[in-house]
Amino acid sequence: MRPEIVEISGLFRCPVEACWRRRPFCWRRRHRATIRERALSGGGKSYTVRWREPGGEQKSRTYRNKPDKAQELKDFLDANGNTFALAHRAKLKKNSTAMTVSECVNAHIDTLRHPKETISDYRGFVRNHMDTHTIGGMPIDMLTRQQVIDWVDGLRAVQRANKATGAPLAHKSKKNIHALLSSALAGAVSAGKIPENVAFKVLDKEDTDKREPVYLSPADLQLLIAEVDSRYRLFLQLLADTGLRYNEAAALRPRDMDVQSLIVDGAPQDRVVIHVSRAFKRDGRVGGPKTQESKRTVACGASLTKELLEAMDGLEPWDLVFKRHTDGEALDNPWFHKNAWQPLMVRIAGPGKPLPRAPWIHEIRHAHCTHLLQAGVPVHVVQKRLGHEDPQTTLRVYSRLAKGDDVAAADTLEAARTALAETGPEQAQADGGAVTDALAALEGLAKLHGLGVLTDAEFEAKKADLLARI
Repeated sequence: MRPEIVEISGLFRCPVEACWRRRPFCWRRRHRATIRERALSGGGKSYTVRWREPGGEQKSRTYRNKPDKAQELKDFLDANGNTFALAHRAKLKKNSTAMTVSECVNAHIDTLRHPKETISDYRGFVRNHMDTHTIGGMPIDMLTRQQVIDWVDGLRAVQRANKATGAPLAHKSKKNIHALLSSALAGAVSAGKIPENVAFKVLDKEDTDKREPVYLSPADLQLLIAEVDSRYRLFLQLLADTGLRYNEAAALRPRDMDVQSLIVDGAPQDRVVIHVSRAFKRDGRVGGPKTQESKRTVACGASLTKELLEAMDGLEPWDLVFKRHTDGEALDNPWFHKNAWQPLMVRIAGPGKPLPRAPWIHEIRHAHCTHLLQAGVPVHVVQKRLGHEDPQTTLRVYSRLAKGDDVAAADTLEAARTALAETGPEQAQADGGAVTDALAALEGLAKLHGLGVLTDAEFEAKKADLLARI
């Protein structure tokens, strides 16, 4: 059996440039490592291994009375392109008793108590990005920081990914895969199996190529709905009007919705109310929604109610409301993205087109959140409607997209300072600091309004009251 071959860029070639047999494993004697045996004057024998490095440098190593060691070095050199560094690493790897990187990460995953879908994703990280790379078979006590850096830099998309096979992974994807490796190695450090975590902070925190979110105005949403394949207009309308996650909407059945008489503007109206209790998972099965808070009820508007009732007419309670038009199967995200969303983006998104940049499907949900907060709907109501665990999540979405509200806050403060200037310093002093206090209070109100804590009506009423004091 030949010694194990470690990673090397490209195929292993004969190290002699002039050799016409520039192919893997040139076995011409003069291009391979050789062993010269000599008798020693004091008895015994020496064994000198000679080889030529790929750069052409002649090297040798001598062993006294150790023919097996000399033969082992020769075999490793022959199997690793006559490169001593690679041969040495292959020997260390062979002699190591530590678990491999893939074994270490899989053992770490076994200790986690995460949702099944998350565990499945982690197993996929190992299968697609470690087992298929030489880093996966590397003993953890031999792993170097540079190897981790090279591995992270070289991470590529595999089949079934949203990117083309072989395309570099996005920074966020690299971050998730690297974090799994780093956590596993940190556990190995704690267990005393390795002295340090060579993956710690290998990946830069900052992503200079981070994609800017796309803000979708109400008009943009109507454009998307009007231009998409007519068979999926209701589906996009549902996403825009309810803020449901894609996999929640795709899993809807008639039995997940009912008609309730709700009081709207003082009068009862029949509205469809969606009971979100299930969602499609990445592997195609149906399970619970993303979090416990995601189990919620979402009321629909009058026009959406009418269209949903028409779409559900004739369906069995357990039928899916939204299906592929080609085979009647579930409207899974990868299929919809390829067959409906991407063609839509080609037509309407890009330079010189109605939308300057192509949005993600999930940004329809972000637009729903932003429009509600801009309309003055309280944060806790929006949070419950979207199924966010934390109101800060709701506000983060809003703060990334609602650029115009910052301008409105600045204009409000400028108006307050103008009013202060018109009163004059004498009046301000006579007020005993009331003007200054009012300004400070106004700044606080502007911040609350910008975060969506105060509705437009509440903010305007409080602002008018403070300006009246000035």
